[in-house]
Amino acid sequence: MPRPRYVETGAGPAVVFAHGTLMDDTMFAPQIAHLKQRYRVIALNHRVLSGKNVRHTLDDLVEDCREVLDTLGIKRCVLGGMSLGGFMAIPFALRYPERLDGLILMATTSSDYPKDEQDKFFAKFGELDIDGMVTPEWAEWVAPYVWGETTMKRNRKLVDHWIKVWTTSIPARSVYHQGLAWIPKADDTGKLGQIKTPTLVLHGEEDHPIPLERAERMARAIPNSTFVAIAGAGHTCNLEAPQPVNAAISAFLDRLYPRAKR
Repeated sequence: MPRPRYVETGAGPAVVFAHGTLMDDTMFAPQIAHLKQRYRVIALNHRVLSGKNVRHTLDDLVEDCREVLDTLGIKRCVLGGMSLGGFMAIPFALRYPERLDGLILMATTSSDYPKDEQDKFFAKFGELDIDGMVTPEWAEWVAPYVWGETTMKRNRKLVDHWIKVWTTSIPARSVYHQGLAWIPKADDTGKLGQIKTPTLVLHGEEDHPIPLERAERMARAIPNSTFVAIAGAGHTCNLEAPQPVNAAISAFLDRLYPRAKR
């Protein structure tokens, strides 16, 4: 079933979240529940889930995000992106700095992927150029990339929930098309000095696909950034460790919007 282009709740300054590959708006449920009393929270669904499931680029996702802001009459917001969502949020911040009060980058890197990693990902994601949903075999393969070791061992309920989502409601070709958008992505590290927007970088210490040092390097290159490492969490740190992630986001938003209602 197609997802809505976005879900929205709450009132106040706008906070917009963009999900990662394999995920949907529901991945931000802990953040939405935490923030909705003080903020207008919008969670996007990328075009492969809410529109045409065809090949696209990160630039297309940048424009999709801008269109949603325009549709909702949001002149400025805090934009938070996880993984693929972060790969979109960085060029968004470079192209539309006047639309942002803040930037949140979760499980994200500004670097390009080395050729050996690209080749591996292209081959594996190519297996999903098929009809139907993500296969159980592929879901089991990708799980240790999505979740950290601690979650795989201690929170199998969360892992199994998302494996069920992937295999019953995430079209295989949507994941394939998302992969084609980010696997060959450009290295934006040299442009990060242009980002003057206050930025929060959140990264799981057990992130397998994007090692912690890549996120630390990215944070150091953004002039007005705060880096927070999330212990006991992997690539999907906002679901694996929602309490420290929510606390870091709240502290960041408090600095940006000190008058937001409590």
